[in-house]
Amino acid sequence: MTNRTRCPVKNLLRWAKRRADKYDLPFTLTEDDIEIPSHCPVFGIPLYSGDGASCNNSPTIDRIVPYIGYVPGNVIVISSKANRIKTNASWMELKMIVDFYEEHIAQSWMQPITNNNGGVPNGVSIN
Repeated sequence: MTNRTRCPVKNLLRWAKRRADKYDLPFTLTEDDIEIPSHCPVFGIPLYSGDGASCNNSPTIDRIVPYIGYVPGNVIVISSKANRIKTNASWMELKMIVDFYEEHIAQSWMQPITNNNGGVPNGVSIN
């Protein structure tokens, strides 16, 4: 068993402190400020710390407003998957992506997928 699984909150804080130092961000978090939920609040997937590298289900500390830093009230624990998706985008950019797909793409997926003969194209499964 590694520190990652034995002391997940300490591990999250250690890595957050390194990032804060690297990017010259405020860091005032303590263990009391971090609670790891059983499931990611974004995707609902279970959160767990493995012995090896990070995976989609690994808990990560997310800065809600990135430039404010790692301070109480500005962080939430979410899955590594959710945090990676959000990494380089603002919430407005993420909303723009969702709006685009809802408006332009979702409608086309509601149409039947057929070839020129009215059948399902080769290699496409509709099950």
